[in-house]
Amino acid sequence: MSPNGTPKTVPNDRMIRTVALADVGRQVKLWKPFLILKYGHDSAHALLEALRVVRQKRKARRGALTDEEQDLLRAMLVMAASGLDSMTKQLIRDALPVFCRKDPTVLTSFQTFVSRQLKRDADGHLSGETSGLLARLLTAESVQSASINEYVESLTGGSLQSTDALFRVVGALGIPHTMIDEDRLKPIFDDRNDIIHGLDIDFEAPRRNRHSRTMGDMIRATNWLLLLAEEIYTNCENKLNQVQPTTPPDGV
Repeated sequence: MSPNGTPKTVPNDRMIRTVALADVGRQVKLWKPFLILKYGHDSAHALLEALRVVRQKRKARRGALTDEEQDLLRAMLVMAASGLDSMTKQLIRDALPVFCRKDPTVLTSFQTFVSRQLKRDADGHLSGETSGLLARLLTAESVQSASINEYVESLTGGSLQSTDALFRVVGALGIPHTMIDEDRLKPIFDDRNDIIHGLDIDFEAPRRNRHSRTMGDMIRATNWLLLLAEEIYTNCENKLNQVQPTTPPDGV
């Protein structure tokens, strides 16, 4: 990814990209997010192949997609977005605790979070929520570990299906915000949310009452999400390699 957030190659609009990462020598702590990344690619690829099989069976080479074929495209995009969400949250769970202890930039963000959580109200009183947090921290075996767990929970408790949410989480991981191209990703997330929350319905459409999606646009959008997930993963793995030596899996 270039410094301004633009990938080195433009995602294909005819096929789903494959994972450009060898699954040999993965960091043990990042094995789970790597598998999620791989499954996200695999699921999107399988849905696109299913669409092509359906079209081959009805001998369709050109023309509009049927409602059923459109649903396969929608599912493909949703799976890619779900993979990005799930993988990033797993990175927070597996890598952020190490970064909080080893990376000065991440530590600063972590300290800011704790400071805000312990802030008093205008009258100088602690809220019930803050008092509860203090009780949990002070009675924990390790205050630092308990504080990090609170930080992880705050970052993984909601959806990451928006550019604002991704900005917050990527920043917590110490990854430059330039990795996220908001102008490109926001329309993709908007489409994903229309599909998930509104069933992609468009009552103003002249013929169909659902948004019509083209295969090329949906494949390209899916690949943008997969590419972003891959870039976030790679950045975290590189950072982990810098702050913590690689430990091979048992038996390797």
